Amino acid sequence: MAAKTKFLFFSIAGIALALQIFQIDQTLPATNPDEEFHVVANPPDEIVGMLKHACYDCHSNNTRYPWYASVQPVGWWLQSHVNTGRSELNFSEFGRWSGEDQADVLRHCAKLVKKGAMPPKDYLRMHDDAILSEEKKSALITWLLERADVLENPHAKAVSFTQQEMPRDTCDDPDGNPRCCFIGMPDKLTTTLKIAPDGEPGQRLVIKGYVYKKDGKTPCRGVLLYAYHTDATGAYTRKGDETGIRRRHGRLHAWARTDAQGRYAIESIKPASYPKSNISAHIHAVVWEPGKEPYYIPEFEFAGDPFLAPEAVASAKKNPGRSGIISLGKDAATGILTGRRDIVLK
Repeated sequence: MAAKTKFLFFSIAGIALALQIFQIDQTLPATNPDEEFHVVANPPDEIVGMLKHACYDCHSNNTRYPWYASVQPVGWWLQSHVNTGRSELNFSEFGRWSGEDQADVLRHCAKLVKKGAMPPKDYLRMHDDAILSEEKKSALITWLLERADVLENPHAKAVSFTQQEMPRDTCDDPDGNPRCCFIGMPDKLTTTLKIAPDGEPGQRLVIKGYVYKKDGKTPCRGVLLYAYHTDATGAYTRKGDETGIRRRHGRLHAWARTDAQGRYAIESIKPASYPKSNISAHIHAVVWEPGKEPYYIPEFEFAGDPFLAPEAVASAKKNPGRSGIISLGKDAATGILTGRRDIVLK
């Protein structure tokens, strides 16, 4: 009996060793960075972290193979799960789909997370970092549903402030919370801030550009922008019914949201300097990146303004993405002043 047991043991061990010859291919598939989910859908860092730990191993081309993937037949079983997962949903190919398809996928993901079907329980047993608390699940589901609305129709959906709550102060303070700037924002936004209405006295002005993440290269989608400025006399004139922060910012203000390429534009008039001051003409602007706090960026100022400090102009030439000083040209056909400013976020 002992001899049979020993034979059986060595036979199984021999087979197990022989199986190790047939290793799985752990080479990651080639990926187009512009099609990656985190580039197209522009999720905040905390959402990216959740998805990478809970979903990406089976549902992207960025699989993290554990050490035991080199132990057969365990590796074969893992590879089968990865292949199945990628065939059902591959976050690395997210940018290939239409907005409607992207929205459907995110809503389906939210449904599976809510039911507890994803991540699978057998995956969670081996990956503690993929376990989501109820609070994280709620935040993930909320974001997935909100982003689905934006992806389906980015210019016609209301901005939800479930994660971007409005401040509770009166917003009647010049140093108030920058979130105050977004109170009263229209439900439907385009990429253009049309600040001055047609017929507004002053020199018409168009500024175009892109909003990039802090690397200065990656377009940032879904960034809210708010801007306001003086009229052609240098005053923040009001209609008379303004409340809160608008009593200080006046009637010349507008909002926009960047598209997938990070594009934005301002259509207005060139503002004037404050009367009897040596302050350069400028446009105030606030940016609100999804999942982060809004903040003021350097003001839009104009090269050639007599009140601009020489050192500010020199700095602008060295750091164009982080300076607000822009050069203006004039369209020969329309007479409209034109300029460009690319904004690099913090």
